[in-house]
Amino acid sequence: MIRTTMLIICCAVLAIPGIAQNTFACSPVGTWYGGGDYKYIITITPNGNGSFAMRGEGAYSNAAFGYAGWTTYSGQLVSVSKKRYVSHSVAMFTTSPDQQPPQNSYELDAIRGWAEFAGCDNLNFTYDFYAAYFDLSKMPFTDPPDLNYLPPGGIKETYHRMPMKCPVCGLLSQSTTHVGQKH
Repeated sequence: MIRTTMLIICCAVLAIPGIAQNTFACSPVGTWYGGGDYKYIITITPNGNGSFAMRGEGAYSNAAFGYAGWTTYSGQLVSVSKKRYVSHSVAMFTTSPDQQPPQNSYELDAIRGWAEFAGCDNLNFTYDFYAAYFDLSKMPFTDPPDLNYLPPGGIKETYHRMPMKCPVCGLLSQSTTHVGQKH
């Protein structure tokens, strides 16, 4: 009886790491950095029930594309499985430098992506819809867009979670030399 009990306990202890490895408990909540050709900071906050608010801020000037003003990308991320999410985001742009731009100067861009974890600290996005609406009475993702920006094969981006620990912070406080890039 004792031998059988010990054998069961040993088997259970040996099986726990394998069971734990097959469970997935990563959360998209946090601040992420990265992207693809264009770099972004993404902030994801919980809404509840597997839904998250998402905000993406680009690290590039849209003036190079002829825009005088623009917003960040704002949207939602919704869980579709333990490791996979779908996102829908929009951003608004204007080509007018006027304080109150004319109606015909606006553009609403809409983008849909699928996010999957590659470990808890890396998130890969694959976008399958990226389009512009010049008529703001149209509903993004519902009405056909005025312009398709999606390249063949879609867009792929990788984001890394901003760490919440700082092993180098103590080292930098001891140094008086600037370690960043010189501009």
